[in-house]
Amino acid sequence: MPIGVSVSSPPHPGFGTKVRDRRDGRIGTIAGQLVEHDSENGRLLRRRVFVRPLGGGLEWEAEPKDLETA
Repeated sequence: MPIGVSVSSPPHPGFGTKVRDRRDGRIGTIAGQLVEHDSENGRLLRRRVFVRPLGGGLEWEAEPKDLETA
């Protein structure tokens, strides 16, 4: 991990929400997120959202901008 980066896993506000990934059309529910901030100035560096397929299976990672409510 680069110096100056803090990582947290606060609950995603949409936990359990059914979403569609615009990149490939997959549908699942929001299972969690990982948030990275610059520990020097608090600036948001990256937010990764994890989506679980309906019916189970391997979660995938998506950018928040690629998800829409399904």
